[in-house]
Amino acid sequence: MRRIHGFLLPYLFFAVFASSTWDRASAAQLDEALGQSVEKLVRQLNYDQASRRDEAEAELLKLAPTGNADQCDEFLQLLPKPTDGMPAEVRLRLARLRKRIETEQSSRALAASRLTLSAQQMELEELFQQINDQTGNQLSDHREQFGQTAVSRPVTIEISDEPFWQALDKILDSTMMTTYPFSGEENLAIINREEGALPRADGASYAGPFRIQATTVTARRDLRSAAQESVRVELEIAWEPRIHPIALAQSIDTLEVTTDEGSPLAVSSRQQVLNVEVQPGTHATEFTIPLELPDRSATKLASFKGQMSALVPGRTVEFKFSELESTKSITQSRGGVNVTLLGVRKNQDLWEVHMKIQVESAEAGLESHRGWVFQNLNYLLNKQGELIDNAGFETTMQTETEVGFAYFFELPDEEIGEYTWVYRTPAAIVRLPVEFELKDIPLP
Repeated sequence: MRRIHGFLLPYLFFAVFASSTWDRASAAQLDEALGQSVEKLVRQLNYDQASRRDEAEAELLKLAPTGNADQCDEFLQLLPKPTDGMPAEVRLRLARLRKRIETEQSSRALAASRLTLSAQQMELEELFQQINDQTGNQLSDHREQFGQTAVSRPVTIEISDEPFWQALDKILDSTMMTTYPFSGEENLAIINREEGALPRADGASYAGPFRIQATTVTARRDLRSAAQESVRVELEIAWEPRIHPIALAQSIDTLEVTTDEGSPLAVSSRQQVLNVEVQPGTHATEFTIPLELPDRSATKLASFKGQMSALVPGRTVEFKFSELESTKSITQSRGGVNVTLLGVRKNQDLWEVHMKIQVESAEAGLESHRGWVFQNLNYLLNKQGELIDNAGFETTMQTETEVGFAYFFELPDEEIGEYTWVYRTPAAIVRLPVEFELKDIPLP
């Protein structure tokens, strides 16, 4: 590739930054020395020597404060976005850097949270509050909603720096309680378990913020067609309530199943990938895996191993727009998401807020999993800080990377200029591997 040398480097630098959407107002909030370092390293991305280009890319990655979401967003404002006007080498490396930084930041946020607890006859309400304070996972006592008597259930237990799910399973086993992941609420519902229920800690597999367990095994023998015979294993995949997966996928190629006789069992599915889109307000979903029917001498599945893929937002970000009377479109960017307020207008008795959301990451799944966009929370705030929810919406445009909406609001005031429009959305959406192995699953 032809390179630009010597006295042309300043002009290259100017072209790169002028053609980007670099927000200098946001960048000014960062330390000036950091800004100078980023400028120097971006120039170096176009040097002749490959070793110097690699060195600059590695240094820029080290400079990114991936341990802090807000600081990481500000750093990405310093880093120019790839555009067609840039040299191909610079464009390639900037795109790769952005993806690696966003993935690393999100992966840190999506690691399993940990819990340390010393409880002596602690009531559930206080226990749940301590879990929330340490992990960000909210639990709630739903026994009354299930018609169960919410008697006092003091807990005595010692937990030292354990992952959330292992710690919670110990707590629930000690109190004869369990989870109900389909309450439709942000909190994970806790209820009494059925009499005779097995310990939760037995048979579960833990993978970061995920918990995988086989819940049902069904054998089917067709007396007219051996091709229709199978064993169906139903898996429950749960996640920490602080995270909100968009979709899960299980590739058939990654599944390895063996019986207690050591014989492998093939998956009897024509689909190469099993996909599940996560419903809002749930904290678990289910996969049904069809397997070949094993020999009658097999009594259990000794090993059930696989790797799922989870499409997960690293965090939720909030955008605020206060210039609602402006005729100009306004775009704000955070965590690989661009939200544009296109305009606000009065239509009879309703105010219409027109906007679009663009997701830069190819992992976001807008093309095949855009359902999450329709669940994004947005509202108006008045001067007193009171929230006015929207009265409905309609979709105005859809592409592989963008979706546009018109949100409708009923307001007691004639003017909208003193209101603030707030939009919340998942950001830095990444695809995480979820490796698991279940052992000794009894066969019917």
